[in-house]
Amino acid sequence: MKFSRRTLTAILTLYAFTAMFAGSMLYTETLAHIPPQKREDITLLALRRTALFSDDEYSLIFRQTGLGRGAVDSILPFELPKYQQMYFSLPEYKCEATTPVSFEEYVAEPKIRIAAVQDGDILYTRSSHILSWRNGHTAIVTDAENRRTLEAVVIGSDTAFQSLSKWEHYPNFRILRLRNVPLETRQAIAKTAERCLADKPYNLLAGIIPLKYCPPEDASGTQCAHLVWLACAEYGFDIDSDGGAIVTPTDILNSELLEVVQAYG
Repeated sequence: MKFSRRTLTAILTLYAFTAMFAGSMLYTETLAHIPPQKREDITLLALRRTALFSDDEYSLIFRQTGLGRGAVDSILPFELPKYQQMYFSLPEYKCEATTPVSFEEYVAEPKIRIAAVQDGDILYTRSSHILSWRNGHTAIVTDAENRRTLEAVVIGSDTAFQSLSKWEHYPNFRILRLRNVPLETRQAIAKTAERCLADKPYNLLAGIIPLKYCPPEDASGTQCAHLVWLACAEYGFDIDSDGGAIVTPTDILNSELLEVVQAYG
């Protein structure tokens, strides 16, 4: 069978595009979990009777367990080796489609356990991606005692309450907290999200149509990062690090107003 030069060029172009796309997707999967590099001995820290650590020791604990100060101060020192073991464990994950063009990595048997959360804490994962672009996903903890979050999960569904345990099934996540903000204020933010932003339609363009800020109860729609941002903005905390019209999960991750409570992968 003979092909014209134009047809052959079209076939080779399609083949090259397909190969590039497949390679891009394969590379994307390598970013689903990035393990820590060097394991160090934290036995002596775990023998402390009280969690009174120096700045250097907190830094070492974070590198070895993924636990920030907020989490370390909420657990007993003898638990640190357990979190170190979980932190260095490699999860077995698979990539599942959430829509025809969006995907999410999922761990059937989690290797990690969330150490400590409080109302108003923010969750971030880069496990969500559109084809090979990792757009990420965020949520807000509305009820830490009952391990409940509020999330705009996917296009076509309203914002809904989810279980915090689902985040332990991601091969990567971060728990973030407003830095130097009293618990009472963070609880108020969580209550506002719970009361005003549940059952809102998913709106990918929230921030452009309609405008970025409005009273939360008046929001006609939202998306995952906008939901979290709007609840915080209502109390004067602009956690959009680049200040654009549309806030993204990465914008929130990079906010200097937030500190890391726990990191994994």
